[in-house]
Amino acid sequence: MKPCSILTIGNFDGVHLGHRHIIEHLIQFASSSAYREQFFEKHQELIPYYRLDMQTNPVSCLLTFKPHPASVLGNKFYIPLMTYEKRLGVLNAFPLHNVEELPFTKEFAAKTSEEFCEFLAGQYNIAMLFIGHDFKIGRDRAGKEKLAELGKQYGFAVYAHAPVLLENKEIISSTKIREALLSADIKKANAMLGYAYHLSGTVQHGFNRGGKLLGFPTANLLEDTLIVPKNGVYATKVKILDPRFTENMQSPEFFGMTNIGYNPTFNNDCRSIETFIFDFDADIYDCEIEISFYDFLRNEKKFNSAEELIRQLTEDKQNIQTILTANR
Repeated sequence: MKPCSILTIGNFDGVHLGHRHIIEHLIQFASSSAYREQFFEKHQELIPYYRLDMQTNPVSCLLTFKPHPASVLGNKFYIPLMTYEKRLGVLNAFPLHNVEELPFTKEFAAKTSEEFCEFLAGQYNIAMLFIGHDFKIGRDRAGKEKLAELGKQYGFAVYAHAPVLLENKEIISSTKIREALLSADIKKANAMLGYAYHLSGTVQHGFNRGGKLLGFPTANLLEDTLIVPKNGVYATKVKILDPRFTENMQSPEFFGMTNIGYNPTFNNDCRSIETFIFDFDADIYDCEIEISFYDFLRNEKKFNSAEELIRQLTEDKQNIQTILTANR
């Protein structure tokens, strides 16, 4: 039989501060008998259903779904905050015993919450399930109350973490992070994530206006498969990920000015993600870069001339320099 495990499960999209709180709590619980004793002093109602003695360290296990349930269940409106590969890499960086990918199929989605708990008990020999306050599973969408009852039936305790809040008492969630990005509230999104939101991709050829016409050459990314913030101008930082450049760079990160939108001054018919990289002059076409967002500067605007646009871009650069210097 597999060793007893304590387990958490979810999509962990963005691996935000709420996710990290649960994962870090799980790790501490698994590695410290003193921590377990303190935990059960506060939650004595769970003691009868936790079948390990306090001195035995359980195996810490995290389950995440592949592919994302939204893609299987046909939610066309769901756009992730992080690629699956990036998310798995971040999760594997935590000192957990196991990070496992759980294949999410239509057959799996058809399981009831009781069938799901039976699966966990049989497959993972689970002693404790840690979940978020709003976690739901099974085709009956069972939440913490029903899961706690099912846990008693299948021999494990269930602990639902309280929501993690910002200083203004707002609950941190992936949904609220998406909403913040789509409304250009970058500071709020980053506060919930615990890091600067970023997009990455390969630099493409653009319209060849930035350098030749405006004096602001830009690195252009294709429309990303992740959430792209609202159209406008942003203070960003840029990492060049190609080893041909990183080996000889004094700094791995540059200040940047990123415009997302349709360039109304030139009436583009497709949205672009263009970044002017400060103090950088090299051909990085076909190189991968990562753009991290720190603040929203202004909305897109149609200018009457290229000269007027150049004046605004010069002012934007100065403002961004001030913003990012304060964020060093």
